Amino acid sequence: MTNSALKGKGLIGGTASGSALLSLRAFTFAHGVNPATGEVTDVRSDIRGSNVRGRVLFYPFGKGSTTASTWFLETVRLGNHPAAIVTEAVDLSAVIGSVMARLIYGKAIPVISGISRGAYSKMENGADLVADADRGEVSVEG
Repeated sequence: MTNSALKGKGLIGGTASGSALLSLRAFTFAHGVNPATGEVTDVRSDIRGSNVRGRVLFYPFGKGSTTASTWFLETVRLGNHPAAIVTEAVDLSAVIGSVMARLIYGKAIPVISGISRGAYSKMENGADLVADADRGEVSVEG
């Protein structure tokens, strides 16, 4: 990834830092992430076995159950949530989960949408990033 920021639209404000975790497939927290550990368990996921805890999680769009927001909220309650979520298309489960995390647990988890797979697929998994949803951008830390 070049030093320029990836521009999207901030849906849930805030700023967070973390290492990149990149999925090129649809993603769900419902039966797809173990809330007790943060490990991706979805057998169809291209990041199965990875951990979302403290990461800037990229995926193109959400899939599956509307209960994904409660699964997401449970990862927050247990402290195993991503630092930020970045998507290509709006994932309402991530938005709802992030809003509820702020209201119930006082945790700010920024959500940014509108960043294409083509743009983020060029960055390296594990790159240190800053996700600034107030500005709608993700950039390499430093």
